[in-house]
Amino acid sequence: MNIKKSIFLLFVFLTSFGYGQQQQIKPANIVRGKLSNGMHYYIMHNEEPEDRASFYFAQNVGSILENDTQQGLAHFLEHMAFNGSENFQDKGMLEYLEKNGIKFGTEINAFTSFDETVYNINQVPVQNEKLIDSVLLVLHDWSGYLSLTDDEIDNERGVVNEEWRTRNTPNYRASAKIWLQGYLKDSKYANRMAIGKMEIINNFKYDTLRSYYHRWYRPDEQAVIIVGDIDTQKMEEKVKSIFSEIPLKENLPERPNFDVPLNKELIYLTATDDELGEPSISYFVKRHPKELSVLEQQKEDLINGYVTYILNNRFSELILSEDSPVLNAGIGIQEFVRPLEVLTLNIIPKKDSLASALNFTLTEYNRFAEYGATEAELDRAKADFKVSFESAKKNSNKRSNDSYASEIYDAYFKEREIPDYKWSLDYKLSLLEKITNQDIIDFLANYQGEIGQGVAAMGANEYTYPTKAEVLAIIENVTAKKLVPYIEKESDETLINKELKGAKVVSKEKIEGIEGHVYTLSNGVKLAFYKTDFEKDKVYLEGFSPGGQSLIATQDLPNAIVAPYLVSESGLGTLNKIQLQKSLAGKDVFVNTSINEFSDDVSGMSSTQDAETMLQEIYMYFTAPRFDKNAFNILKQNLESNLIAKENNVQSVFQDSLSLASTNYSDRTLIFDQSLIDAIKFDKISKIYTERIAKASDFTFVFVGDFEEESLLKLSQKYLGSIPEGKKESIVDHHMRPQKGITTVHISEEMQTPQTTISVSYNGEINYTPENDMAMYMIAELLNKKYMESIREEEGGSYGVSVSGNIAIKPINNFNLSVSFNCNPDKKDTLLEIVYDEIKKIAMTVDEEQLQQVKNNIKKNRKEALKDNGFWLSQIVASLDKEIPVRTQESFEKLVDHISAADIKEIAKTINAEPGIVEGVLSPVKESDANHSNVED
Repeated sequence: MNIKKSIFLLFVFLTSFGYGQQQQIKPANIVRGKLSNGMHYYIMHNEEPEDRASFYFAQNVGSILENDTQQGLAHFLEHMAFNGSENFQDKGMLEYLEKNGIKFGTEINAFTSFDETVYNINQVPVQNEKLIDSVLLVLHDWSGYLSLTDDEIDNERGVVNEEWRTRNTPNYRASAKIWLQGYLKDSKYANRMAIGKMEIINNFKYDTLRSYYHRWYRPDEQAVIIVGDIDTQKMEEKVKSIFSEIPLKENLPERPNFDVPLNKELIYLTATDDELGEPSISYFVKRHPKELSVLEQQKEDLINGYVTYILNNRFSELILSEDSPVLNAGIGIQEFVRPLEVLTLNIIPKKDSLASALNFTLTEYNRFAEYGATEAELDRAKADFKVSFESAKKNSNKRSNDSYASEIYDAYFKEREIPDYKWSLDYKLSLLEKITNQDIIDFLANYQGEIGQGVAAMGANEYTYPTKAEVLAIIENVTAKKLVPYIEKESDETLINKELKGAKVVSKEKIEGIEGHVYTLSNGVKLAFYKTDFEKDKVYLEGFSPGGQSLIATQDLPNAIVAPYLVSESGLGTLNKIQLQKSLAGKDVFVNTSINEFSDDVSGMSSTQDAETMLQEIYMYFTAPRFDKNAFNILKQNLESNLIAKENNVQSVFQDSLSLASTNYSDRTLIFDQSLIDAIKFDKISKIYTERIAKASDFTFVFVGDFEEESLLKLSQKYLGSIPEGKKESIVDHHMRPQKGITTVHISEEMQTPQTTISVSYNGEINYTPENDMAMYMIAELLNKKYMESIREEEGGSYGVSVSGNIAIKPINNFNLSVSFNCNPDKKDTLLEIVYDEIKKIAMTVDEEQLQQVKNNIKKNRKEALKDNGFWLSQIVASLDKEIPVRTQESFEKLVDHISAADIKEIAKTINAEPGIVEGVLSPVKESDANHSNVED
């Protein structure tokens, strides 16, 4: 079972809680109550992560409660919650939290949807009592004590405009049309997208916002949710003390609920846009959610999971047929808004096959609805779900604070009980074998019939789309078909059919800085092991070898980038992709290979007991990859389809130009265009893959997780030790770096939503040291703060600025500092000047208080990562690759504390000295005639 499958199955479980009844159900261990003012609270002890707590403030209030003159104000109010309150003036709240290492955007955030608004402050250190009290005070102020000053409201109008501008992509516009005119048709929801209308955002009167705020932000529609490494009794006392004093005003209206009617006739719509690509089509069925008990809901969600899992796997097999008109198809069933759930079949057709793809997919869906799964399909689903649930049960103590919190606020909004996590897993496991094929058929019967049906096509304007009459004819034709049960192909082939000799250990060394070891085998493979107890029954692997694309001829690069993907779509040894997937049913295994710029890489994950299967797969990826011609043809068709979408997307054209400038227009710069697709040849792919992923001598494999080192070493000797030897290789420097000075890439394109994209990248040589690398990262974090103040808050010029900084060691020691954001075209010159000014200023003066905030956040984040296997895997790979020790937390914090303002300025001077700068500006040709008021978010 691969990692995507595992995540999907766990998602099915985590969203499966319902509302209680007769069998004995164990409730979650949550301290909960309701204050006299109507406010609910939920407090839960959890130690993942240790010494941290997450604070959520859930409001049963969303955009659906706006009147016509308030569209967008629920979301606008969410923004205002960070701009001043009774106890935290102006930006005082964010400044205080960031001073304590809690970062805005990642650990301080909020969202607004149709029916609810949720604020969160995550990863709060619990040892600091004053900090805990202050966080509770923030939640208190969110309840009903926001300042909402005229100046702050006006300042935020620009920020919300830029959020609208950033989100209003071609895909979003088309999807929004389908949501509003299809799923939500004839309901109030259809006119209440959270971002609202920009004409209202730009012009509403201050008291209009305050009126909405005082009407709906009130304790009887709010809940405090606290999950973490806390004393729940003491926390309950604090909550009662702080939140009971909030008054509930008199004569407030009852919070209304709203419905979405189910259409009696087929809804058909096309959502087209000049900036989209080839057409896709979807079939949907709308239903009102059932009112179910907790036991009924658990069973219903498990059947839903089976349906989605089995039918999507069946689609994956069917589309591999040469006569399939479909490139991809999938089913999903989920709640869209509270009163509506939607079953959706999403279909990506082959070229000029929109109608036949709809016919094909509906036929297979109807076949499944009529006859259900085969016995083998159902058995595989049960085996994989069992593995997923058992893994979750073994690691039930690793469920995060935020995962619990999201479950709790969802239960609060829906007024339902919350079962104990382990009890739910046990109950799910007890249900697995009881689910029958008839359950699947009965479940899908709820989605049959004409009520609530719809079909939506989306793509570029230039294409021809079926008429409603043609779509109706397809549906009628499919419905009238006499179908026969699905018959799947069976195979008894095995992954490895020969004895392997393996290799001996020739040396053993300690990994400097941690209790781990590196072994060298006689075939040249190096094996690094670091045993942890963070996650039970999990093993993670990363393998790397120098070389990658740097050793491939320029003309062969297009084949190199797709080669690993083709192998993953073709299978291994005598097993094709589908046969391989079926053979792995009931196993928790994932393996992937890649050919990157300077390395050839292998990644993997498995349960402890399936580690041998993972190693078998890796051996086969090296020695017996398959190259399937039909999979190759599908790959090319997918690329052709994606190219059309890319050519219509102005951002893609811009990114291509930046890529060329960033490599000084090297002919090795890969641009996704028709010539790249034409250069991809079946025979070339197999030749290049077997040159890059075939020999062992240069490979280092790092294992982190729950295993016995001696046992895993023996298995690795057998399988990885049997990979043939090869020559040692080194990377080649092709000098793909920007020229010194400023290279400008200024492009103007026609846009439906006028926005300017700015990208500025500084590059240059610098010595790599851990100190320099850390200082470079800190510079990026400091600039993030500066641009937040200047570009977002003071200018209202952008929704957010992204800054990154690092020092690479390959092919040479080289720094990169990049700044990018979208903005109002009218402000581009001012904002571009700010970008350069701040980078210059940091070489002359460093805000010591902000530097300390950055340091606090870096140390806090690192401490929180110490019990994460992925963190240690990346640390050990970096250590072995860069030949530096793995740092302990103590030595890491010393490094962070050692970086001074003077060090920051010194590195900043290097950045400003003689860099190669690529300045990119993408602007609209002219202001669009589009009416903002008709564009929803």
